[in-house]
Amino acid sequence: MGADRVSSLFWLAFGLISIYGSVLLDLGTLRQPGTGFFPFLAGLFISLMAIIVLCRSFIRGKGFQAKPSSFWKGLSWHRPLAVGLLMLGYILVLERGGFLLTSLILLFFMLKWVERFPWWKALLISASASACTYLLFHTLLKATLPIGIFGV
Repeated sequence: MGADRVSSLFWLAFGLISIYGSVLLDLGTLRQPGTGFFPFLAGLFISLMAIIVLCRSFIRGKGFQAKPSSFWKGLSWHRPLAVGLLMLGYILVLERGGFLLTSLILLFFMLKWVERFPWWKALLISASASACTYLLFHTLLKATLPIGIFGV
C-alpha cells in the first residue's frame, strides 16, 4: 500500500472521529454556533481532503508511490522533538506562568534553539509577537487568558 493511501486513511479516520466528537457537543446553528460547530467543520474538511487524496491514489500515475517506511530513513528528529517538548512544557506551565510570560519564553527558545536566531533577534521577535498577541486577545477581543503568578 502506498504512502498516499496510508496517510489518507489515517486522516480520514482522524476527521471522522473529530466529526463524531463534535456532534456529541452542541453544534448550534449558523447564526449561533455551539461549541462543536468549528470542530465539526474542521473534521469535515480533513475528511474531504483525505477522501480526495485517497481517490487520487487509485488513479494510475497520480499520487506518491513510495512505501511508508521510506519516509523514516535518514530523518533528523532533533527539531520535531525539541518543538514537541517545548510545546508540552508550554502546556504544563501556561496556567502558572501566565500567557504573556510563558508565550515569550516559548517563542524565545524556539527561535534561539530550534531556528538558531541570534539571541537579540530571538528576544525582539518573541517579545513583540507575545505582546501583540496579548494585546489582540486580551485588550481588543476581551478573551480570558491565564494570568499566572506574576499577575500578567
